[in-house]
Amino acid sequence: LLVNIIDLKSYDDYTYSHSVNVTILSLSIGAVIGLSKNILFKLGMAALLHDIGKVFIPKEILNKNGRLNESEFEIVKTHPYKGYQILKENNSFSYYSSIGVLHHHEKYNGTGYPFELVGSEISLLGRIITVADVYDALTSDRPYRKAMFPSEAIEYIMGGGGTLFDSEIVKFFTKIVVPYPVGTSVLLSNNTTGIVVKNYSDCCMRPIIKVVKHGDTLVTPYYIDLKNDPNTRGIVISGIVDM
Repeated sequence: LLVNIIDLKSYDDYTYSHSVNVTILSLSIGAVIGLSKNILFKLGMAALLHDIGKVFIPKEILNKNGRLNESEFEIVKTHPYKGYQILKENNSFSYYSSIGVLHHHEKYNGTGYPFELVGSEISLLGRIITVADVYDALTSDRPYRKAMFPSEAIEYIMGGGGTLFDSEIVKFFTKIVVPYPVGTSVLLSNNTTGIVVKNYSDCCMRPIIKVVKHGDTLVTPYYIDLKNDPNTRGIVISGIVDM
């Protein structure tokens, strides 16, 4: 593992950092699901090396400042299989881990690669890693686009539950990653502004908020509970603001 991850770091620093982040997220999802210590170990190995096949992808493609053309994307699409081959040929790694690497770009509806697998045809490790992989990629700056806010990335993943992603994995994912961390300043759909003071693990988009402004006017602060207060049913968070 150490040799492979050093190879990855020396080849592309972003891919290394991304792999560490994906490992943390994947293990957190697996822990919430209740996976055994043995399966968590295999998941961690697969997550940390899910992009090891990218050492075979030319750097000018990996770091291209713009959208990949069709032939470039076909080259990128080879990395899950190349990573699978590395792990499969090394007796130090579980075959279960290598399958997780192979499947991390498969989509639940069969539109992924390399095999266009559908639903439970995708290994559990692959289904977990793909959610963590997409979230970290969306919330990271890349040469061709700026990072999304966590709230935007979580909404994208929630919207893809049952199509791009396993909806059960998405459900567990939203228990560990909050779109609006405590202290975030948010604008509400009723033109009030407030600060998030508490999140709910089972309802991540509707936290408790300390309202401090109506429009541009400061008000005596008060609290609203978007999850439990029936008077807030029509109110949603419409964006993040600077205070």
